[in-house]
Formats: sequence, structure tokens, C-alpha cells
Amino acid sequence: MRAGTIRLAQALVLALLVVPGYVVAPVLFANLDTSAQAGQLAGMIFHVSNRAILLLLLAVALFWRGREAGRWRWMLLAGLLLLCGINEFVLAPHMQAMKDAMGPIDALPGDAPQRAAFAMWHGISAILHVVASLLAVFLTALGWHERRDACHT
Repeated sequence: MRAGTIRLAQALVLALLVVPGYVVAPVLFANLDTSAQAGQLAGMIFHVSNRAILLLLLAVALFWRGREAGRWRWMLLAGLLLLCGINEFVLAPHMQAMKDAMGPIDALPGDAPQRAAFAMWHGISAILHVVASLLAVFLTALGWHERRDACHT
């Protein structure tokens, strides 16, 4: 496997974090009739992108296995896996269960406690997404050293 392949995987991880989170979701919320519709579609898009991100990160880890990727790269990779995994397997199911229990969020009064609780979990998820995006920026910017990679292919 060449260094270009690993750089492509890292760039795809970054794109799968940035495009849904900072392009698609805002467009959905700005253009759909209800927040519930936008949230439902955004949730499906995040689900697909999170799964793809996790697969790409596992591919990167397999590529790096046995190579000297460097401690910082491993730490960034582990952080990304952890944050994306938490969002996908912990927070997203919890928020979906909340939505299932309360019904469309648009139907709740603005001061409903369920709305505040959902907003809190959504905020935590958004913070994890921002941090994951930054980690992906750093991981992508670090790239892969051609000389080191050339010795191990």
C-alpha cells in the first residue's frame, strides 16, 4: 500500500466530518419545513458518515501496524476513533431514544425539560464533532513521511 492511499483515507475522514457537519446539516435546517425533518435527515447522514469514518480509521490503523507511524499520529488516530465511536454508538442512540420518547421536537413548548435535555446532549455531540474535526485536520496535515513509508513498502 502506498503513502498516497493513507493520505487519501485521512483526507476522506476529514471530509466526512466537515461536509455533513458544517455544510449539509446547516443547509437542511435552513431549508426544511421543520427541525424534526432536518434532524432526522441529518441523523441519517451522520450515521453513514460516522460508520465510514470508523472503517477508514481502522484501515489507517491496519496500514500503520508494524510501521513507525509516530506517537502523535497514533494519539490523533485513537482520539478520532474514540470521539467518532462515542458519537455513533453512545450519543446518537441515546438522542434517538429521547426523540422517540418525546415525539417531534417542534411540537414541544420552548421551555419543555425534554427539549433542554435534548439540547444538552446535542451540544455534547457537537463539541465532540468539533474536536474530532480538529484532530482530523491535524492528522491530515501531518501526512505520512515518504522516506519512512518507502522503507516499509
